[in-house]
Amino acid sequence: MLWFIVGILLVRYRYAFYHFMVNETDVEIKKGFLFRTHTAIPIARVQNVDLDQGPILRLFKLQQVHILTGGSGHEIEALTEVEAEQFKDRVMTLAREARDEG
Repeated sequence: MLWFIVGILLVRYRYAFYHFMVNETDVEIKKGFLFRTHTAIPIARVQNVDLDQGPILRLFKLQQVHILTGGSGHEIEALTEVEAEQFKDRVMTLAREARDEG
């Protein structure tokens, strides 16, 4: 029960400290409060974008985004359902265009 309560409290915390940007060449993810990381994922390497929603995220109408590349995966912890769908569509469109040009 304690993990459930902590999970609910951390959802908004995680959402507040995740920033991302999608441009023509890459997806940039910045996250963390104390331990900050900045990841740039080349758009041409993106193979798939999956959306996941467990019971806690569903409670807040959020989704977890998984960006899959050839050798690894990256995630954005929590986006609103609308933002997650828009993000997925944008990234997959750019990835297809990058593969067609290459």
